[in-house]
Amino acid sequence: MAFGVAGLACLGACTAPSEAHVAAVNTAPAPASFTVQTPIEKIAADQRGKAVLDRDVPGVMSNPHYMLFSCMSLTQLASMSGGRLTQSKLNQVNADLAELSPGQ
Repeated sequence: MAFGVAGLACLGACTAPSEAHVAAVNTAPAPASFTVQTPIEKIAADQRGKAVLDRDVPGVMSNPHYMLFSCMSLTQLASMSGGRLTQSKLNQVNADLAELSPGQ
């Protein structure tokens, strides 16, 4: 699924994390669960979450604009996808993410 340049709209919304933020993220416990409200980059950082993205939303990780929209949630991205990321697809992703239990 190609998302084109829709991610350009969030360019100002994504900023480089501070050193304190990076340290906090690296030492924080794994989230209890992922949802379509979770930033894409956090889902992709987990091997199981990345597998769900690769299966349910093919091409999102390899999109040349990934870095521009990776800080967004799938729900946010859907609003800019021109109908290519449907509510039905979001529901499927959410169900698949819910099946991932922490530490599995």
